[in-house]
Formats: sequence, structure tokens, C-alpha cells
Amino acid sequence: MNLAHRRKSRTALFMYLSALCYVTLLLILARLGFFIGINGHLTPLDGTDILKALYIGFRFDARLAAIFTLPLAFILTIRPLGRKLRAHKNLFFVFYAVLFFILWTVYCFDTGFFAYLGERLNATIIELAADTADGFRMVSESYPLTALIVAVAVFSILCALPMRRIAANEVKKTFGRAPSILAWLCGFVIFAVAAYGQISSNLFPLRWSNAYFSTNTYVTALALNPVQNLYDTYRATQDDGFNLAQTRAVYPLMAGLLQVDAPDEEKLNYLRHSNAVPHSGNRPNIVIIIMESLSYTKTSFAPGNDSPTPHLKALADESVLFRNFFSNARTTARGVFSTMTGVPDVTESSTGSRNQRVIDQRVVANEFDGYDKYYLLGGNTAWANIRGIIANNIKDVHILEESYWKAPNVDVWGISDYDLLMEAHELFTTLRERPFLAVIQTASFHKPYTIPDNTPGFAYKPLSEETADNYGFIDEHEYNSMRYMDFSIGEFIKKAKASGYYDNTVFLIFGDHGVNDPSTNVTAAYNASYLRGWHVPLIVHAPARLASGVREDAASQVDVFPTAAGIAGIEYNNWTMGRDLFSKTQNQQRGAFISGKNDSPIRYVLDGYCYYDNRAGVQALYRLAGQEAVDLKTDEPEKFMLMKDRANAMQATAKYMLYNNKKF
Repeated sequence: MNLAHRRKSRTALFMYLSALCYVTLLLILARLGFFIGINGHLTPLDGTDILKALYIGFRFDARLAAIFTLPLAFILTIRPLGRKLRAHKNLFFVFYAVLFFILWTVYCFDTGFFAYLGERLNATIIELAADTADGFRMVSESYPLTALIVAVAVFSILCALPMRRIAANEVKKTFGRAPSILAWLCGFVIFAVAAYGQISSNLFPLRWSNAYFSTNTYVTALALNPVQNLYDTYRATQDDGFNLAQTRAVYPLMAGLLQVDAPDEEKLNYLRHSNAVPHSGNRPNIVIIIMESLSYTKTSFAPGNDSPTPHLKALADESVLFRNFFSNARTTARGVFSTMTGVPDVTESSTGSRNQRVIDQRVVANEFDGYDKYYLLGGNTAWANIRGIIANNIKDVHILEESYWKAPNVDVWGISDYDLLMEAHELFTTLRERPFLAVIQTASFHKPYTIPDNTPGFAYKPLSEETADNYGFIDEHEYNSMRYMDFSIGEFIKKAKASGYYDNTVFLIFGDHGVNDPSTNVTAAYNASYLRGWHVPLIVHAPARLASGVREDAASQVDVFPTAAGIAGIEYNNWTMGRDLFSKTQNQQRGAFISGKNDSPIRYVLDGYCYYDNRAGVQALYRLAGQEAVDLKTDEPEKFMLMKDRANAMQATAKYMLYNNKKF
């Protein structure tokens, strides 16, 4: 009798861990079943990626299991409820039988969804289910619906039986407060690690972008969990997508602006083929540096007596400086998305990098055949899910992030800009066999504005009131953080010039976006156009290929990769909204389009003018050099209508491209 009693007496921690491991095992078995089902689409070459996908999938499964067993954890944590669990084990059994039925129903939908569309279950099912009658008829005619429901119900009951056995145990009493607290802490840590999904020095949780590490869609599918994928994609369904009729209506205008090779209003073709421009020497390396918050009004390029960015100013004197260069959208995630894809991130509810519906893009970076490709970030690419944009779209890209660097993290954004650029330089000196394409994303010029104490050659500088007012610096920390970022890029270029890769490298340096701090070094018209947060300088440094100078024509981040490809003499296809800024055949009067989520105004900059639409009924045309904010739409109606039509055409086309520019 005592032996039987001991067998049914378990600690709360043991009971919870038993349930957690059991549910995790069931989900892993379901994943292995999916793996067997898609195995014919995988090759032996995918071996390493398959193991990585299964490992990421296991972490998703453990998270779902932690959430699934949370009711049990809640009951066991509260002692009075835990003591009553055994008496109500049948009710507990029914509760989990219902949960299992919902869970396996989702998995059944996932199986059918994947067989039908080749994608894991996502929010598209909501659109497909909009016509309920036809949808139900299609499902009932395609599958033995009644038999499936019965099978899922029976299987759910069988899966719930072990949960009943766990509940049938009497919760063992623990003696003393210390053991109870220790057991509670142990259980909490296990739950937290499982629910968080990963341990990261920058505290980024497991996100769906972790699954998008491969360009092979079947490998990605193997890593995803259908329940979490449905949840993640549902969060993006508030986005209003695109308007096909509107896209067709503006297509003739856009086809002319983009100089489409073979305009087709029915198929909405945007392809342009750019022939290689022969040049002497080897194909150049390309280094693209996206600098955090490099706002034009805070730099030495803006009017003022101080020089916050002397190193960038000196570099620009040896380069081509684009003074009217803009981020297509804010914030950083949107700026990175627009740069990497060539399509302005005009998603409404969230950023494109966080929206699985637009993660798949045909990017110009893939046209750099024969190049080694790198993406370097001092922190973690789980931030804003940008890993998905990079790894899922750029073939054979090497992502170097926080765990790769020798330098320690200085704050949430990872290692300092100086350390990132110095280690990038060390890497570039070792790349000899093939040309390389590298994107470096800095992050130090961002709150908390951490400046390491041990950076050789950098000295803190006091901020005068005049400099603060003119350039819009909030305080001394921000001012010196900008100076530190500038110093870091200066030291990087200095080391590069003394290296073997410099002479054959093209550097493109610009900001991810600007900031809206109230600098006084702008005109009233510029201020009325609300451009501070998007205006950034672009420096193209390639002394061996380009004569130095200043360009006043408007351009934006979508132009970066086509420009890099043009300078490199690469023959490439382009389906994006970008163009080569140095091409003699492409339209250099295309202007710069600025947008973003629905609370941001639409701007279009061309020939020193800015068209402004606040999307709340106010539209205006400003001449940016104007010391007064005079709306010129009545005085210059032709210019106003031209810019308005282009802005609306670009907005509609960008929305369409986001969802219809999938790679082959």
C-alpha cells in the first residue's frame, strides 16, 4: 500500500517536466513526419542545412510545448489548486483532449495547405476561407473530412491520456521553504528558456526569421512550426497589401520611369537588363556601409561652424557625394529592407522584415556571380527579423554577427562600431581568391550611445550650445556618439588605404535613416517637407573608377545595389525600383520616393522640389531652398501634378512589388 502511494506521489516540478517533455516529443515526432513527407525534395547537399532546420524546429516545438503546458504549470504553482488536481483529473483530461484536438487540427490544415500551396500554414488561409461555402465544398470533395475529424478526435483523446496520468499523481509535499523556492525557480528557468527559444547575449528571442537561413524553401519549411507560423503571419494581415487595379493604372507611367525592356500591362513586367560596362582590371570588391542614423542635418555636410563628422567630410572630398539622398522609409528595419531588396518598405502594419508575406524577394545582390557575399552586424540579426531578408534571399551569404566577433558586446546593439569596422578590415585582408560583396551595418549611434573607454585615438569633446542648436544634438552623449561613429569610419578607411584590397574596392556609405531632432540649419521649406528623418548623405568612394564631385540629383536607398553592380561592370537583371546612379542610359531624373507606414507622409523629391502628402488631406509642393515655406501647387500646377502622379505611382507599384517580386 505504501509502495503504491509512493509511485503516485510526485513533486510539482517532476509532473511539469514530464508534461513538457511529453508534448515536446509529440511535436518532434510530427516534425519528423513532415521531414519524411518532403524528403524527396531535399538533396544530400542539404545535409547540414537539414540538421540546422531540425534543430531550429525543435526549439520552436519546445516553445509551443511550454505554452501548451502553461495551464498545468499555473495549477502546480498555486498549492491549493495543485492539491485538487488529482480529484479533478478527468476534467483536466477533457481540457487537454480539446487542446490536442485544436492542435492536431491545425497540423492537419498545415499538411493540406503545404500540399496545395507548398507553404507552411499561414494567414493566407484566412483569405482562402473568405468564401466559406466554396472553401468547405473544396475541402470536403478533396479529403475524407468525416474520417479525418474522427481520426483527429480519437488521436487527441489518446494523446490526452498521459496528461491524465500525470494529473492522477498526488503532489508531493516539500519540506522547508528553501527546497520549494529552489524547485519553483528551476521550473521557471526551464519554462522561460523553452518559451524564449534561445540564449543570446543581446537577449533576442527565437523568431520566425531564424528559420529563413536558407534559400531552399523546403529547408525553411522544415524549420517552421505551423502554429507559430500562423500566429506570426496573422499579425501581418492588417497590412492592406496592394491594389491590383491601381497598379495597372499607373503601370504605363512606371514602365516609362523604370525604362522597362518589354512593357506588358497585363503581366506587369518590370524587368530591365543592364549590360556590363567594360573596364580595365579585375572586378572590384564592393563594401556597402549602412551607418546608424547618419542624418544629413547632423553631419559636416550641413551648414554650421562645427564639424561633427570631419572624417566623412574628408572622405567625401575624395569621392562622389550625393547630397539629396534619402532613406525610402524609416526606421532602421525599413531602411535596411529597402536597401537590400530595392523595393521601398511601404508595409503598413509592421516592417517588411517582420512580414513573412513579403520576405521572398528577387534582389540585385544575387546578380553578383562569382562574388563572396558577407553581411556584418555587431549585434544579432534576429533584431527585426532581418536575418530572413538576408539569408533567405541572398544565395551563399555569410552572416557574421555577435557570436563571430572577438570584441565583447558593449551594449544591446553588440560590439562597438570601431571594433566592428576593425574586425571587418581584418577579414577583408584575408579575402584574396575572389572579389567580395560585403554589407556592414553599424549601430553605435543609437541610445544608449555607448562609447568604449579603450578606443585608441578618440577623445570626448564638450558640446557647445551653438552646435547643439544648429545640428539638433540632444546632449553631449549623442554628439560624441556621432563623432565616435565618424572616427570609426575614418580609422577603417585609413587602414583600408594601407591594405592590398583598397585600390580594387568600391565603398558606398550612407545612413539607414535620419532623425527628427530640431536642427536649425535647414530652410523653412525643408522643414515643412518633413525630411529630416529620411535625409542622409551617400558617399561613393572609388578613386580608381570615379572622379570626385558633388551630385545634386535626388536618389534613394533602392538605387544602392544597381549602382554598385554598374560600377563593378556586372551584367545584371533588375526587377526592383532602383537604378544605376552612374549609368548614361538609365533615367537619372527619376527622383527619390519616400513613404512608410500609414502614419508617415508620402514625399517625392525631384529637381530641388518636394511633393508632400500627409495622407490626411494636405498636399503641397515646396522648393527646398526656399527660406519660407511657400506652397507652390497653385503657382506651378504642372510641376505639382507631375510629382503627385509619380509619387502615387511609386506608392502603388512599391506595394505591388513587395508581394509580387518573388525570386524564381
